[in-house]
Amino acid sequence: MPTQVEDVLSFDIAGGFEHHSNIFRLPSGPSDTLLRGVFGVRLERQVSLQRLAAYLTLEPVKYLEFSRYDYLGLGAGGSWDWEIGRPLFGQLAVRYTRSQTPFDAIGFAQNNLQNLLFMRGLAGFRITQGWSAIGALDYTSADNSAALQRPADFERLGLEAGMRYAPGTATDFDFVVRRDDGTYPNRQVFDANGNLLPNAVDNAYTQDALITRVGYRSTDATRIIGNVGYARRSFENVPERDFSGVTAGLDFEWPLSGAVLMRASVFRTIDTAELVTASYIDVIGFGLRPTWALTSRISIDGVAVYATRDYKGDPGFVFTGTEVRKDKVLDMGVRLNYELARRVFLYADLRRLDRSSNYAEYDFTDNWISVGVRASL
Repeated sequence: MPTQVEDVLSFDIAGGFEHHSNIFRLPSGPSDTLLRGVFGVRLERQVSLQRLAAYLTLEPVKYLEFSRYDYLGLGAGGSWDWEIGRPLFGQLAVRYTRSQTPFDAIGFAQNNLQNLLFMRGLAGFRITQGWSAIGALDYTSADNSAALQRPADFERLGLEAGMRYAPGTATDFDFVVRRDDGTYPNRQVFDANGNLLPNAVDNAYTQDALITRVGYRSTDATRIIGNVGYARRSFENVPERDFSGVTAGLDFEWPLSGAVLMRASVFRTIDTAELVTASYIDVIGFGLRPTWALTSRISIDGVAVYATRDYKGDPGFVFTGTEVRKDKVLDMGVRLNYELARRVFLYADLRRLDRSSNYAEYDFTDNWISVGVRASL
């Protein structure tokens, strides 16, 4: 009979003010102040070799000036890490989020709430102490509340198989082949610039990829996690938009000193699940996120992320021959944290988001500040 080893029940509570100089992120837009709250609960339990986790998060947002954009964000999910004897292991996971699409992703002031569902099942069989055969099946779906965003509703089914190497030295590698099939129930009628397409477009696609995933953590707190692969995406109805190339996402973490921890990332993605339009965007970028512990109670977090976003998959550029939209995005900021009591923090943020584009109507700068309190209980 399995016996309980550990139970962990935790709560997260936060609230604060957030003032934006350009709330809709337009070339010239109005300002507004938001009230944000977070109420979350998480339960983790281990029974014998089984690890169970579940969480629920509510995120109410109130606009003081443009109240018609008020919304309630929601996140929920869970996972089950399982083992049967020594050779069989795996994980079942599900995540659901309901969030407001950022205005800069849409291109104009529109209140679009997106429901995103992700489910994944992975199973493995240990062949030797270090090598295992693995296979996984996952499903992603998204639906949008705004009528103009309905063409971005989609479903994606992914299947992968391969080998895992985990020699027990804080390092593991996955070598997999992967196949994705993406379908869109509503055809796309506008391009990324909001222009009416000459024909409605079915954005269904298939994508084949070879992927290497790596996870590494040494005893001195250095960590590397991410993936590198080669992907080929094919569009059945618009082959002119086919894509092939290297995709990657790597996160690095290492201590520069006893007081400074550096986090860095490099990435290239064509992941449709992150997009609001029904066409893919080729995103390449890098980021730095240092943390400096000034004292036992005071710390500073920094962020500097730069990315280029090329709308190579947009059918409007294919059909009309117009220039592909290319954006450059710079996100910079700093956060001051003060531990008021055990696991209770006061924070203050200063951020700037800047986007420049070869289409001037998508240029914007948004400066914002926020102050608040958060607690983990």
